[in-house]
Amino acid sequence: MNGLSRYFFYFVTLSILINAILFVPRILMDERYEGAILSMIIGSIIGGVCMYIFTSAMMRFRGKGLPEILKHTLPKIVSTPLLLLLGSVSFISGALVLINYAFIVHRYLIPESPIYVLLILFVVVASFGALQSTNTVLYSTELVLILSLPLLLFSIIKAYTNPNMNFDEVRAMIDYTWILPNWKSLSVSTYAVTGYISLSIFNRAFTGFQTLRHRWAIPCLGFSILLTAFFVPIGILGTDGVNDYIYTWVSTADWIRMKYAFIERVGSEMISGCLPGGLPNTASINSVLPNAISCAVFGIGTVVVGSWLGEDDSLIGMSR
Repeated sequence: MNGLSRYFFYFVTLSILINAILFVPRILMDERYEGAILSMIIGSIIGGVCMYIFTSAMMRFRGKGLPEILKHTLPKIVSTPLLLLLGSVSFISGALVLINYAFIVHRYLIPESPIYVLLILFVVVASFGALQSTNTVLYSTELVLILSLPLLLFSIIKAYTNPNMNFDEVRAMIDYTWILPNWKSLSVSTYAVTGYISLSIFNRAFTGFQTLRHRWAIPCLGFSILLTAFFVPIGILGTDGVNDYIYTWVSTADWIRMKYAFIERVGSEMISGCLPGGLPNTASINSVLPNAISCAVFGIGTVVVGSWLGEDDSLIGMSR
């Protein structure tokens, strides 16, 4: 597998795992009797089609990120607001991840620590990762996944072979497979496989002729992880028992760790793409300073919002 394919799979896998632990299971659990299973099937297909279209378009612009593409193909009056919108959405997505991980650490590891302290620490780490060069983020992501995936696979195997895993509960849910889903469950299932959007920035690192192979495996991977994130908590906690937990998957396997700074990297690069004089993929002050300012602004916003919200509020916001 060439470099482009390898790193692309890394980011897509990382995005799927993050969503499978935080937002997706809770929302799908709420809709488990209202078409959640069928939404995972349809959502994976829709996500796969969108992924194929987006990546095919990006591969036509070797060595360029989405900010450069938009700035060269659209008038400034259109490209600048669009980049601001895309960057803000990426930052908000990353902020929600940071806020919910802070709640997880606060609840399960160090409950005596104020939530704002954890948020500040997470924001500092994520901002540090967002300010690194593209190659540094790529190599760090590869290292994190190589170290984490064996433990994660071992955890999944142990979950399926756990004596407390009640497959009767799983079989009971299969009866609801062909119920048509609503928009909420369908959208969250599609959102789970949106890690391919990271190519909008990291496409800069791939300038030579490289093909993106095995894209067909992305929706299959996403569907498999969604099924695991959905059925394992149901099998262990019960079809009705899952309502008693905010973070259903964390309650099932609370040891899983994840790296998330690449989300902020995408957001900071989108925002800095609106500004003149920035040189992507360099360590010049013109490139680092806009990223640092945007990370600082959204980092402060993350700490303020996360300190103000409760655990239920953060998840409710994602479900709307």
